[in-house]
Amino acid sequence: MKHSRIRVLAVLAAAACTMSTAAGCAEKNSTPDSSTESTAPTLAEPQVFNENITGSADGYDYELWKDEGDTTFTVQPGGGQFSCEWDNINNALFRRGQKFDCTKTYQELGNISINYGVDYQPDGNSYMCVYGWTREELIEYYIVETWGSWRPPGAPFAIGTVTVDGATYDIYKTMRYEQPSIDDTQTFAQYWSVRQTKPQGDGTKLEGTISVSKHFDAWKKCGLELGKMYEVALNIEGYQSKGKAEVYKNELTISEPYTEANDITVTVDAEAIKKLAESESDTPETPTDAGFFEIGFENGKEGWMGRGGALVTVDKEKAAAGSQSLFVSGRTDYWNGATIPLSSDVYKPNESYHFKAQAMQQSGKTVQMKMTLQYNDGGTEKYDEIALLDAPDGEWITLENKAYKIPDNATKLQLYVEITNSLADFYVDEVTASEKAE
Repeated sequence: MKHSRIRVLAVLAAAACTMSTAAGCAEKNSTPDSSTESTAPTLAEPQVFNENITGSADGYDYELWKDEGDTTFTVQPGGGQFSCEWDNINNALFRRGQKFDCTKTYQELGNISINYGVDYQPDGNSYMCVYGWTREELIEYYIVETWGSWRPPGAPFAIGTVTVDGATYDIYKTMRYEQPSIDDTQTFAQYWSVRQTKPQGDGTKLEGTISVSKHFDAWKKCGLELGKMYEVALNIEGYQSKGKAEVYKNELTISEPYTEANDITVTVDAEAIKKLAESESDTPETPTDAGFFEIGFENGKEGWMGRGGALVTVDKEKAAAGSQSLFVSGRTDYWNGATIPLSSDVYKPNESYHFKAQAMQQSGKTVQMKMTLQYNDGGTEKYDEIALLDAPDGEWITLENKAYKIPDNATKLQLYVEITNSLADFYVDEVTASEKAE
């Protein structure tokens, strides 16, 4: 979900840090498959890009990454300014900031902040945010200032709040299991600060300050430790949407020495942190792609994970058979649910297999439950219905397809269960995947 446009003069502390033109860390792009790299130190004229690009100019690094669709990324001369447009995309990011050599923590770099001015006009799902990564440990992070039609990150609850720069932000931690990262496909955490309310501006124009290091300080109080810095950038992100943005001010400053923030208010929700830890406790750091299986959740989650913001835990009170089932809660969008990765060594494109699951919900009304296959086709995520059924309140139903054919060219398969027309919690039990039924 990524998009952006920007323009501005940069003000950088003289001895701030090592930039991304250094060897090592900067040799790896911050999103997969970036195709071209520019090293021009200054720009006399705006540079326009339509395909994936990374580069540096006028003291700022820049990057456009997309998986498909129509994008225009204009890098302005003189500083951190840029503009962007996107349409007919699945996922696109436009950003400009600083990349580092992954040898220093944010405290070792100094106090980081960004003054921004942006004319932001999304149509659909989009964020305007500060974005970046760290290594050791691998973390993707967002400080979301405003958004389009959907407020991220889709997590069921915040683990704290921080009041800084005149606004209050909710703090979240989410997990990405075996997903693209700056180090290829990995399992990694995402840290988030998301404003509770969108900022007000002059029509579509917004201006403000994001004290980046102060958010990092707040995350630390919530137990969210960052690694060594790879990137800090002002980012516009679009997901299955269209829109445009112009970043006419993007002043990234790094002042030394670092001082811990004493002018922020942080609340820590200890119960939420405990609940989050419990939901992650028996999820492997690197999930194993499943072959054929019969899972009744009598031994735990057995490789199943939350999809989107959903939490998955073992329930010992309700079961279609045996004594336990998988409980899916905290859904913030219909596609949130429970998922398990499937082995491409077992499940082959254009071959058919038998999938079956028991499911039950207690929303007080009949809803529509679905078993779906997520897969990758040429770098694009796609989704295919396996089974769909109305689910009356409080009744176990059987989602089943005895001869489901894996789509042509499908890779990175994930099986998941969702509710298509409700945010209700639900239960899953007695899931099987095998050769097609005769």
